[in-house]
Amino acid sequence: MNNTAKNSRLYSKLWKRKSKKIKSCKFWITWEKFKSLIPSKNPMLLDIGCGIRPRIPVKGSYFLDLSQSALETLAQKGGICHCGDAQNLPYKSKSFDLINASEILEHIKNDTKVLKEINRVLKPEAHFSLSVPLNMKYWTKFDAKVNHIRRYDPKNLYNKITEAGFRIKSYYLNNPSKSPVLKNFASWFLSKRPNLSVFLEENIGLPISERIQKLKNRKWCTENFVSRLQNASGVIAICQKI
Repeated sequence: MNNTAKNSRLYSKLWKRKSKKIKSCKFWITWEKFKSLIPSKNPMLLDIGCGIRPRIPVKGSYFLDLSQSALETLAQKGGICHCGDAQNLPYKSKSFDLINASEILEHIKNDTKVLKEINRVLKPEAHFSLSVPLNMKYWTKFDAKVNHIRRYDPKNLYNKITEAGFRIKSYYLNNPSKSPVLKNFASWFLSKRPNLSVFLEENIGLPISERIQKLKNRKWCTENFVSRLQNASGVIAICQKI
């Protein structure tokens, strides 16, 4: 089974749930940046691989995912949905004002092709946001369980982004737990109770994490991308097509 098929199988199972409630895009830290980047009239927005956790307003926006169950939920909320692979985006060139790709690049072997495809379908000087796990020293069983191929080296990530035709405008140190004990437990629990794992993360884990981030008062950065990420376990980056 190739990695695309593995991801489709895993996340279709995770996102299949009785509850159709999804978190508002305003819950996520990215919204404070997105709201100033989205045009006021007829915005064209795309979220790739978000499952049931969209970072953009659902109604009238576009969504690409491998999980049919997630797409059905988004479609019920007014999303324009396509089931497909990020390596071959089914959209015309220069279509979108903003694209989000949270936690997908680490799952895909040919991540360079994905970045080039995102560049292709973005309008000139439009923006895209990515988030990825960082630094292989933090690799745990959880990474393997959720079908990660890699955790990114900061320099390598910077090179991939810039070589695909983007500049990094700002970034946020998104630091999930670095504890191997906690992550390995999460891997075990996910394998035993996948739906309960998603429920607990959404209703307990994510709100606590968001509260901690606010208490730390961590700011978006604009300089020293590579050096500041050497000991980080994750990053969110806002990039602009050049």
